Amino acid sequence: MKKRVMYLLIAIVVVSLTFSSIPRILGQPEDIKVTNYSYYVGPSGILEVTGEIQNIGVNTIDSVVLRGSILNENGLDVSDSGTKAWVAYIVPQQKAPFIIEFAPPQDTGLWQPGDIGKIQLSVVQANATSQYQYPDLKITSSKPSIGTSGNYNGAYSVSGEIKNTGSQTATNVTVVGAFYNSTGSVVGVGYTTYLTPTNLAPSVTTTFQIYALDLNQSEVPSYLKIASYSLLVQTQLPILQGSAPIITPYQGSGSPAAGTGSSAKPLNIMLVGAIVVVVVLAIVGAVVVLKHRKPQESKIVVVPRKKASRRDR
Repeated sequence: MKKRVMYLLIAIVVVSLTFSSIPRILGQPEDIKVTNYSYYVGPSGILEVTGEIQNIGVNTIDSVVLRGSILNENGLDVSDSGTKAWVAYIVPQQKAPFIIEFAPPQDTGLWQPGDIGKIQLSVVQANATSQYQYPDLKITSSKPSIGTSGNYNGAYSVSGEIKNTGSQTATNVTVVGAFYNSTGSVVGVGYTTYLTPTNLAPSVTTTFQIYALDLNQSEVPSYLKIASYSLLVQTQLPILQGSAPIITPYQGSGSPAAGTGSSAKPLNIMLVGAIVVVVVLAIVGAVVVLKHRKPQESKIVVVPRKKASRRDR
């Protein structure tokens, strides 16, 4: 009998030591921090709160759910909503964009100045995991521009290329982005649908174009003018196991609305010199031609602008 009791005690100790030696993956809402956000009322009358979260913990977070409330100037809750961050498998120190949409108060159906006294945002779910996304999809170039027609008139967009620099095929690749004003505040977000080809093999390159939602740059106030952007590549497969590498978002800048479109790839100095020579020769040639031609009357065509609307992707 004593031997059985002793064996039982030994078994309990062994099991306890075994479980204590297994590393535990814990996800806590406090591991995710809302670092930056701003808001505006979109074309459909919905209050849009856009911003970024950051994983300040030590584990990769698979899924982040946010909840928000709008309090009026009297402290009363007038609207509630929630959302899920667009980035999956957020590694430590990585940031991810989000957008929460709030319907206007039911009594008026419109957002009035006194309705937005305070915005409360909280993280209600942050699931930790030992997995991470395939990290070898690299944005190799980008260029911002402003749309000039249809629903994209006035819309800030970024087009560029992605290359699979790893050894595995990536499936269902997308791009998500955060857009900042001149002071570094997040003023807009955007995302793409699945890029083509659906399966991106090693060493293969594909293109993308991403838009900032609902921000017609020809109509918004100065604080909503976009000056820079941050892009993250997402893929459904492959999902890897183990310690995740550090993932740095792709950073770009440019205010094409002011006539200063930019590319993230530096220009070759010799190429710049060649362009300058060509421009000088073209100007000299134009002067010679104009001396022998009668000046032509200039014509200015005014194109009516339409208000940009949310694009369903």
